[in-house]
Amino acid sequence: MEQTTERRRLDYIDFANIAAAFAVICLHCSGGVSHYEEDRRWYLALLIQTVMHFAVPVFFMITGTTLLEYRKRYSTKTFFKKRALRAGIPFLFWSVVYLLFPVLLYQNPFPDFTAFRDAILNNGATNIFWFFYALFGVYLAMPVLSLLAKPENFKSIEYLCLLSFAFNALLPVFTRYVGPVYVELKPVIVGGYLSYVFLGWLIRNERYSKKTRLLIYAAGICSTILMFFGTWAFTRQSGAVDGFFMEYNSIACFPMSAALMLAFKHFPWEKVYRFIPQKLVTKAAGAGLGVYVMHMLVLQVNEKYGWFDNHPMYYMVFMPILTYVFCVLLTCLLQKIPVVRRLIP
Repeated sequence: MEQTTERRRLDYIDFANIAAAFAVICLHCSGGVSHYEEDRRWYLALLIQTVMHFAVPVFFMITGTTLLEYRKRYSTKTFFKKRALRAGIPFLFWSVVYLLFPVLLYQNPFPDFTAFRDAILNNGATNIFWFFYALFGVYLAMPVLSLLAKPENFKSIEYLCLLSFAFNALLPVFTRYVGPVYVELKPVIVGGYLSYVFLGWLIRNERYSKKTRLLIYAAGICSTILMFFGTWAFTRQSGAVDGFFMEYNSIACFPMSAALMLAFKHFPWEKVYRFIPQKLVTKAAGAGLGVYVMHMLVLQVNEKYGWFDNHPMYYMVFMPILTYVFCVLLTCLLQKIPVVRRLIP
């Protein structure tokens, strides 16, 4: 029984990784949602943005699931070494690639020293790399955070996640409709994306009853509906896109992401292996971060050549699939090359 539980845990992380990587591409292919128009294209973009908005929260939850208990496997020194090799070096390399890519694609002027400096220190290479900076902040705090990741602290971490939901999700609703609350009231421990890191660990270790899980799933479904119709209503009222419900810590996104991760954990993934080889799933999951760093390059090439210019709705539906498959195959190929694989997350 214990072996089956552990296998399912590993399976759900693999599938969550695949889903999050694909969802990121979907989000970037439906960016037209930021240009409000009452037409089918905008509604499709809003639907995709809503359904796929779990991507970043799930990535942070995976980080908490896999790394908060790193002390059971290796020392803190080894932890930082592994993170440098896994994320630090690829971040530096791909930041330079994104900086130089427009020179090749559009014959832009060669960047100067300031551009290289900002590419590394100020997210100047590509805006999607903000995720790395947030991730590095989590890594730096991990030696302290990991001390909390113990079974006897389950209730404390559960409290921390509820506290985060209260201040990051509920409080903005209060301030929007009632009035401001002095900012210093917010506990520092619930800042940034730490709540998702702890939430990942919490879901990994939970033993909730079926009834409790169903309530969480119901909250996730309701929050997804709230994100879609709430964004639509606020946007229609103001005449410009209102992203209140699309903030990653919002009252809509937090329950939706938590419910989805919980569902990933409890889904019987072993049945999927009857149709899809487990080795294929493992390979695709291992390519997740590679997909993240490379997919915008593919989208930039498409932007130049305009393969979907006349079919924007097809672009939102089919371009993510084509891009994901291409990036997974390319990542798996590059990971086989001895020196190059160190640059592929």
